[in-house]
Amino acid sequence: MIKSGLPIKTELTDIIKRNDWFDVEDLLSETDLLTSVWADEIAKAATQHIADNRWEAFALAGIRQYANATSLAEVKIANIAKQAGYSKSTFFRIFDNLTKYQLRLYQLVSQLSVEVYGQRLFAKPRSPLEFAHFTINLFYSADLTIPNDWVAMLWGKYGHLGHDKFHPQLPDIARKITQYTQKHRSLGYANLSVSDVHAVVCLYEREVLESRLGSQPSFPSPAQSLRWKRMLFGLVADPKILRRASSSGLHHSFLDFYDA
Repeated sequence: MIKSGLPIKTELTDIIKRNDWFDVEDLLSETDLLTSVWADEIAKAATQHIADNRWEAFALAGIRQYANATSLAEVKIANIAKQAGYSKSTFFRIFDNLTKYQLRLYQLVSQLSVEVYGQRLFAKPRSPLEFAHFTINLFYSADLTIPNDWVAMLWGKYGHLGHDKFHPQLPDIARKITQYTQKHRSLGYANLSVSDVHAVVCLYEREVLESRLGSQPSFPSPAQSLRWKRMLFGLVADPKILRRASSSGLHHSFLDFYDA
């Protein structure tokens, strides 16, 4: 629970500077605040990971434009181009149309959130339970910054590409998780392969995607984020730790939580 008395954005950024992450369940309704926090993190990551200056400028402009918009219709190509410092014709030469730009921006923000994750994750050792909470807090809060209608629109137009191409960042997440858990086996992590982790990462992303779609999306919900924290702990923790957790009333397999 956030209660230090500092301005809330200051408190959140202080938590991030310590290479931790805030409890997302406390902030599920604070999408404007989360978007502002993430826009700062993504902008810093963009300057380090985008080689094309024009794409970086258009990406940063898009991040800021969408962060301040109340609907997709509010964001205009002319405003993106103006903030980026380029002409509309340059925008069309690079992206062809607005929906292609939106897809590339969505995928870029998703990938840059993975870069933020890796930077913060490897900065300190964590127990399996701390790791599970950190990971879901970070990615669920990142998902909250992208409106359901934006994701639904993009999936409607580009879902035919398949889940792996729509979310190309998933293998990178799986690699980072595997590397971290292998590095810190002595803290009580299971011996996991990339394929073990990748299957669960894909399951998470598919469930979040499906919960965004339809006339009454269920995303976000505290039940979903908390269940995934338990599931991820069940995946990464050494079986000995899970047996002890089970004796305390916790389930001993991440799959026990999938239908909960």
